[in-house]
Amino acid sequence: MNNSLKQNFDNNTLNYDLNKYNWPEIVLELIRKKYKSVSSLETIHKTLTHKEIADVTAMVQREFLSEKWSIMLDNFAEEYIAPLLKGQKYLIKRQPTLNLVVPHQSKAGRRLPFHQGIFYDNGRGQGTIWMPLTECYDSNTMYIMDLEKSRDLTKQVIQEKWSVDEFEIHCIKHSFPVVLSPGQTHLFAQEHIHGNVENQTEITRMAIDWHILIEGEEYHRRYPAAFFRLPGDYVQTQSIDSDKNFICYMSNNSEIDKNIGKHAQRCVIEHYVNGNEIHHNGYQFENEYLTHLPIFEHLLDRNIDGIIVFSLYSIPDRLLRKAIEQNIEVHFANEYMSIKSENDLSKILVYKNFAVSKKGMLDFEK
Repeated sequence: MNNSLKQNFDNNTLNYDLNKYNWPEIVLELIRKKYKSVSSLETIHKTLTHKEIADVTAMVQREFLSEKWSIMLDNFAEEYIAPLLKGQKYLIKRQPTLNLVVPHQSKAGRRLPFHQGIFYDNGRGQGTIWMPLTECYDSNTMYIMDLEKSRDLTKQVIQEKWSVDEFEIHCIKHSFPVVLSPGQTHLFAQEHIHGNVENQTEITRMAIDWHILIEGEEYHRRYPAAFFRLPGDYVQTQSIDSDKNFICYMSNNSEIDKNIGKHAQRCVIEHYVNGNEIHHNGYQFENEYLTHLPIFEHLLDRNIDGIIVFSLYSIPDRLLRKAIEQNIEVHFANEYMSIKSENDLSKILVYKNFAVSKKGMLDFEK
């Protein structure tokens, strides 16, 4: 594990200026734009149905993608997180998560099982910033385990193939509740096992969960540019001329897409296409095992304006450079980015080279 994470993200508490970063007030104001009956975050379950609460979660998380929120998180990270990293560069989670735990949440099927970040595609180069918006205590809060015990239990659940119930019994036995108030955050790493127990208090617990990724460290399957962004990189897709001549392209020849079926790739591409009102002329498929992507290169010599692909990690750098030379824009649906110029390519190369998928064996693989 990175030394800065060892020192500062091993179940550490960080205090911050709540007057300057009043996340609870900002989130409540956002919710009240649609649900005016909500008077407090702690009592939201008394006003809204479970379906409406799910809508609130989705609505707030969409707002997290906005430039306004990105700037606030960048400022917070620069003031409070950057000093912990001792000059190391970092990326920030593009869309933070809103954790919302209502009283007796299992009745609504809302229980979050115990897990560690590695189980959720996170890499060991990430630090988690868990920022409560309400009072967190007793059974409404997150329960978490120390690092060494987490590693031991991870080995056991894998080797002994425990059921969910068996795993949870051990997790509850060895974890502790995180007791915090707004104005505090809990910092932990990806190998820490954590989860929720049944909320038997009478208040809803709400928290914002976001991550940083340190340069040169592991991202596992949380790719930079898609899951993470550079500080200051708020706007993903540039303006698109929908009258241009576009074609969609899919391949299974890179690390990111070799195990992603065509239908799944098509869903991501169509989401991008529909969201940007792009009219395209159909799909072109690369021949599998031809990792030099001859069909993509052939498209660069055709009379088209742009190509929409699954991911920027699907296309090698030499072909991205050739696309610029041929004045063909390439759009990356998974990252909501595009490349039209050398400046675009420079930013994409920063993302591609920022970190690594894996640096060595995980503790439970040894």
